[in-house]
Amino acid sequence: MSGPSPTTPDLSVPRAVFLSYAREDTAAASRVADALRSHGVEVWFDQSELRGGDAWDQKIRRQIKDCALFLPVISSNTQARGEGYFRLEWKLAVERTHLMAEGVPFVLPIAVDATSEGSAIVPAEFLRVQWVRLPGALPTPQFVEQVRRMIETPAKAGAPAAERHTGPVPSGKRGSAWLIGSLLAASVAAVVAALLLRRPAESVPVARASAPAPVAAVEPKSIAVLPFENMSEDKQNAFFADGVHEDVLTNLSFVKDLHVVSRTSVMQYRGTTKSIKEIGKELGVAYVLEGSVRREGNKVRVTGQLIDARTDEHVWAKAYDRDLTDIFAIQGELAQAIADAMKTVLSPDAKALIARRPTENTAAYDNYIKARSSPRDGIGMLAPSIALLREAVRLDPTFAEAWGELGSRLAFNHFAFDMSQATLDEATRASDTALRLAPDDPVVIETRGDYYYYGFRDYERAIKEYLRLAELRPNDPLMYRSLGLIHRRQGRLTEAQADFQAALKLEPKDDGFRYALGEVLWAGGRAREARLIYKKLVEDYPDVLQFGWRYAEVAFSADGSTAAIDAFASRKVPEAEQALFIYLQSDLARTCGRWTEFIRLRKLQRYFEGDSDNPKWEQDAQLADGYANAGDMDSARSVAQESASQLKAELERQPENAQVWAYLGLVQALLGEREEALRSAAKSRELLPESKDHLLGPFMSNMAAETLAWCGEKDRALCEIKRLLRTPFGIGAYESAVMFRPLRDDPRFQAMLADPANQQPVF
Repeated sequence: MSGPSPTTPDLSVPRAVFLSYAREDTAAASRVADALRSHGVEVWFDQSELRGGDAWDQKIRRQIKDCALFLPVISSNTQARGEGYFRLEWKLAVERTHLMAEGVPFVLPIAVDATSEGSAIVPAEFLRVQWVRLPGALPTPQFVEQVRRMIETPAKAGAPAAERHTGPVPSGKRGSAWLIGSLLAASVAAVVAALLLRRPAESVPVARASAPAPVAAVEPKSIAVLPFENMSEDKQNAFFADGVHEDVLTNLSFVKDLHVVSRTSVMQYRGTTKSIKEIGKELGVAYVLEGSVRREGNKVRVTGQLIDARTDEHVWAKAYDRDLTDIFAIQGELAQAIADAMKTVLSPDAKALIARRPTENTAAYDNYIKARSSPRDGIGMLAPSIALLREAVRLDPTFAEAWGELGSRLAFNHFAFDMSQATLDEATRASDTALRLAPDDPVVIETRGDYYYYGFRDYERAIKEYLRLAELRPNDPLMYRSLGLIHRRQGRLTEAQADFQAALKLEPKDDGFRYALGEVLWAGGRAREARLIYKKLVEDYPDVLQFGWRYAEVAFSADGSTAAIDAFASRKVPEAEQALFIYLQSDLARTCGRWTEFIRLRKLQRYFEGDSDNPKWEQDAQLADGYANAGDMDSARSVAQESASQLKAELERQPENAQVWAYLGLVQALLGEREEALRSAAKSRELLPESKDHLLGPFMSNMAAETLAWCGEKDRALCEIKRLLRTPFGIGAYESAVMFRPLRDDPRFQAMLADPANQQPVF
């Protein structure tokens, strides 16, 4: 329960902040309040958990009306609670913003765990401002100073709101990391995190274009479906409006003659003031569909209006007032009406697909679409969606699509975070159930491919399922993306390049496809070509830190120049992004061998918790490696000892995790435990050989080579490095030159790095 304390300062205090939180987050909110109060900030904060009374309620309302700044604490606890007094507080704060001039700062959301903005159950207004991330609710001096500035010198009315972008964070797999190909974007979740691709796997960054270039030619049978507006009195029903929007897009994808702009590209227009003509020109489409959803009790009203974007003329406007259980029929009728207007005939197969009713249980469907819209990239964000899907299939055991989605997410959890047999067994039960219930359902086909891919790295069977889906949705660029990701894992980079180029041809506005194409080129030794792609991304989105970081890495890999790294380090960034900035800077320092700077930055910030793909045990192992490469072996062994204990504990939980074994081998080598180190390195390669995974397999070999070098096995290490220099996703010459301290003075190593053949493309 949140609200003001009985000991709250008098309401006449003009610059107080109101702290709103769920009762489960009392301890977290208390830490925030204490930090602010210790710096002279007045905080209206209820610690008594009073439960009602008109006088108490009126006091809260007055304080929200009079406070200078409203700080909602957002977490998995608020996500889990559909009701609570804090939600009324949020609503009251939003209502106050409607009376304010544009640009006046008032709401400052604080996320105290990995809850992402893309899946957060919060008012839409909370997504229009920059969030602050305080992992563990540990306030930083920068946060306190930011609050003080906002309440002491508020922005002038009319000042533009801060625009927010997102992207990946580095996985931390060495500075050179071709290996960072599947960057998990668990850190800077922003508005565009809601644009996550439907595919579960290895998300690539998506940025919001500020001024997309117009498309010259317009296909007459092309359409963009804008995000549906949530018109429900209960704003928490926004998830339902988004679910209807996604399902309408899916239904249209079955119409083979239509080109349907992806959800990723249209989400940037949520709440836009641009005209339909402008949107049509930017997306290169002939038609635009606007819609809204109002849900009240067991009734639902869906409206849609189809507009010819070339002339700005309304083709038709329709409204559907039905029982909630008829939502699938409404979605099908909308798709049919669009097809008719665009003179496209639905095939019998398409009609059957559009007419399907996945479930009759509305509560199960609610859980399903909430889970479906949740990011899969971080373990903290994955767990809530798995819980929602378990509840969906409990409510309706015949809900095949929910079973399939559950199998997909569990398989990805096993692939990325929890390599236990229990997780894989549950994924198998869920996926098999979906297959038994509805073997020809497109969602079941899609998620079955995910199951094979992430549960077993069975690429051929995954491809077979994705190609089945491509027959149903031939104009879906995400199918090419899925194939591209698999071809990367198979080491088939020529095919992967063609896949991502095909995806870009269908969806030229999707910067995620550009990013993925750049990674494939980089991994194949074509860093100069990749550099051009990332340079363009930086030019298009100069404020996205992750694009600047990746461009700097690739530029160094291309010719050994540190100019882009220097430019990145000199950037001025907002306080809210400082933690990420330090993390990315330290990664670049490691990439180019500036070990003193790397250690300085890691001392400044020992851990970065915004990257689920780089846990603390891995960051400690990297720090030990940094000290060793800097020549400070005493510090290296001290940190290695800590890291070894963490790694061994992790192996108790995940004995089949090849990366844990690889890092354990390295720290054991630094500790002088030669035989144990060699065994650990061999174990990592046994668990994940290059033949099984051409993206992460070379990383295990790379780590093994470094372990060999520190163990004094120079000949074996040199042999492995020579091979990896010519292996996709292996290791680059410029990165190698600053690593492998035991080999740096060996003339054979120097000659190998100087050999021009080792800097040539491998495909």
